Amino acid sequence: MILDFPQMNLSDNEWIDLLKRYLKQWTEIPLTTSEGYDIEELIFFDGFIGTLIRQTEYKLKNNLEINKEFVDSWKYQGKLYRALHAEISFENGSCILKLPEVNYHRMIAHWTTDYSFSKLRNKLCCEEEHKILVAETGDHLAFDVNRFRKRYHCVDPHTEDENEVIFPMYKECIIEYKMTLKEFEEMIQINSDL
Repeated sequence: MILDFPQMNLSDNEWIDLLKRYLKQWTEIPLTTSEGYDIEELIFFDGFIGTLIRQTEYKLKNNLEINKEFVDSWKYQGKLYRALHAEISFENGSCILKLPEVNYHRMIAHWTTDYSFSKLRNKLCCEEEHKILVAETGDHLAFDVNRFRKRYHCVDPHTEDENEVIFPMYKECIIEYKMTLKEFEEMIQINSDL
């Protein structure tokens, strides 16, 4: 069984079909520049995709039975990157840009494997300072959206170039930087450990 949800005895194919639908909606979840995710929507998606990741980690650590072919269709471990936009705020009648505080809620978030954010440049300003997060999954698992979609023939041409990976906001796995995307890319190229 792919997931262990009470009262939901679905076949592996039914779980995969359900996951395809969740991923379609997840990759389209709207973000606002000032508030990020709608917390209720985030709880909804984390309840399914986050549970899948956490249950799979648990089963692997405890040598419990898993569907290896299914897990190999999405499992990712390694470096991940995320850029957070500056928020617009008003102080003393002036409009200013302010970098957001990172919410380490331990629920899932959008990440990429592309440190240059090249396919996300239409959504990000290269010259503007961002809060850039670098995660190392370590023993945790992340969900590679493109790998899963290729394996189960549900590629989305609008997001396939984004190298999207789903990974929870685990503070212990993440380092924060404040800089432009260009500065970050140069720093990575100089220091390959990042």
